[in-house]
Amino acid sequence: MNTELRIKEEKRKKHRFSLFFPTSYFILHTSSRKGFTIVEMIVAFGIFSVIMAVSVGSLASLLEANHKARALKTVVNNLHFAFENISRNVRTGSLYHCDITEGELTKTRDCANNPASSIIFTARNGKRIVYKYIPVGNGFGTLGRAIILPGQEGLLIDPAVFVPVTSPELRVEQLSFFVDGTSLSDKEQPRILIIMRGSMQGKSKVVSRFNFQTLVSQRLLDVEN
Repeated sequence: MNTELRIKEEKRKKHRFSLFFPTSYFILHTSSRKGFTIVEMIVAFGIFSVIMAVSVGSLASLLEANHKARALKTVVNNLHFAFENISRNVRTGSLYHCDITEGELTKTRDCANNPASSIIFTARNGKRIVYKYIPVGNGFGTLGRAIILPGQEGLLIDPAVFVPVTSPELRVEQLSFFVDGTSLSDKEQPRILIIMRGSMQGKSKVVSRFNFQTLVSQRLLDVEN
């Protein structure tokens, strides 16, 4: 009998407890602690966005620096080839005539004070070589070269005889030849100062500018005793 009374008393206590604290209350509150709040999601997304923005910016800077470095390397390599070609041919040549639009091309001509954009001379193999600035676009051009036989100077009026020495990516804005000492009576060795200025952009947004100059003297002595 006592056992039955004890069981009934426990059931009454459980019933009173369930009235004040429903089981669903604990289930709802317990399950709600397993997710993320909106504020937490916004903060996490903001931090992620900042990290991604910094990473993308750094990557873009690296790509831009790489493009600029490649552009500069192309400029240096191409200009080195062009100046090496000119220097070698001019140094071993003779009978330099500055500016193919002035005077008789078979005779020497100085232009120490008034530089020209072209020069013609006789190479060591007897052929005539011409280096000339050839306009291509608005305010820029390229360095052209023509090789002709003696007596064919009249062909130089045709632009088709000139072959570009510099690459199309190079924009040559200035090409100047200063020639001095070509006469046999001046007791000076012929000297040619070559100046080239321009720019190159390529894939880089930054324009790479260059300013090169070289001084070449004739190897063969032409000074009279």
